[in-house]
Amino acid sequence: MSDERPYIAVLFIRLLLVGLFAAGFLIGCGEEGGPSGSSGGALDGLDLLGLEDGRSLVYIRIDSIRDSSFNLYVSTSYDTFTITGDLEDWAIGNNHQPIISLKVSDQSVIQNGYWPLTVGTPQITYLPVPPVMMPRQLSATDSWGGYVPLLQVGLEDVQHLFYYSYFGFHHSKSYVAHPQVTVPAGSFGAYQFDVRLYQRYDDTDPVAIVREYYVPNIGLVRLDISGGSFKRVLSLISYQ
Repeated sequence: MSDERPYIAVLFIRLLLVGLFAAGFLIGCGEEGGPSGSSGGALDGLDLLGLEDGRSLVYIRIDSIRDSSFNLYVSTSYDTFTITGDLEDWAIGNNHQPIISLKVSDQSVIQNGYWPLTVGTPQITYLPVPPVMMPRQLSATDSWGGYVPLLQVGLEDVQHLFYYSYFGFHHSKSYVAHPQVTVPAGSFGAYQFDVRLYQRYDDTDPVAIVREYYVPNIGLVRLDISGGSFKRVLSLISYQ
């Protein structure tokens, strides 16, 4: 049985990442306030993404999965994301490999493309219908949706790229609360977004549920994913 455990865990995680999610992981992170935060006014989604050239964010990632015999397996690892860019054009990378391309306008921040994970310096692949990452003006109960095509190349190397982008899923995203969140990097008044992932655009039941917590001028501080037997928690350790 012990020899089969790594294989089972990898198999389940890969199934998760190509679309076999199924739903819900909730955390308790302090008392929730109103979605507009303490200021009571509209919030600029650009501030929440913390886009700053040369920024590095380090996270601890905890994955847990149950196999068909209900045995629980937990793994812990560390992820480093880097942000580069200026004005309208930005890139988010994994250990200095650019992966997600963002474009900033007066109305929103969109994901306009991505870099396939291949050897060398491949050309960016532009999305025909770029999804909105964040509107520039956010207020209580704002919701929107989008779709990011499945990343075909090097999938095993980007298993944690739910940071901003949901490759292979239709999604709906809602701005829901302004809770206090404590992570290894500190305690923050964060802005919470609930994300529902769907395999098809006309599905009514999500195959996974995500909660994202952002802090203005820092970026993502915590992300929780739940899909069936798989759960992931990404928590910020440090940033610079």
